[in-house]
Amino acid sequence: MKLFFKTSVCFLFILSILFPKSKSSYSSIHNTWRSKSDSRYKVWFQDWSSYTRLFLTINEDTISVQPNKYAAVNRKKPYLFPKPYKKVLKRQLIGNIEWNDKPLWNDGHVNTFKYIVDRSNPKSSLPIVFEGLSVKDNGVLRLELVSGPDLKYHMELIPTSVE
Repeated sequence: MKLFFKTSVCFLFILSILFPKSKSSYSSIHNTWRSKSDSRYKVWFQDWSSYTRLFLTINEDTISVQPNKYAAVNRKKPYLFPKPYKKVLKRQLIGNIEWNDKPLWNDGHVNTFKYIVDRSNPKSSLPIVFEGLSVKDNGVLRLELVSGPDLKYHMELIPTSVE
């Protein structure tokens, strides 16, 4: 039994040397980010074994929703009275990142990539391809995405406190 245990430990040790734990392509960068000055952008980097996925949420506008003027109300049940409220219009873009070079997250280093969106909410014509660049500088991530002359996003992001 002792011999089996010792050989198993040696085998696992040899395997750990031969196949070290793969390092993340952006091991020194946070997974989740939000806009520096407001709540317009939320960014989530998802590192999978062979690719990086980017989940981008954009708060585009806020609208005021008024109750229907013909809504039935019951004075005995005040919780049924419809009230006006504000609704945030969001756009979600989800897709893969193809890095042009291996990303480095040293201060001031520019990383370029292609962001291919394959899922969006609300629905849009897919795929959407963005050319992007990212620069980390003093804890702030500057992320720029451009797809043609009309679709551009320029973001200054700070890491979220919860990972």
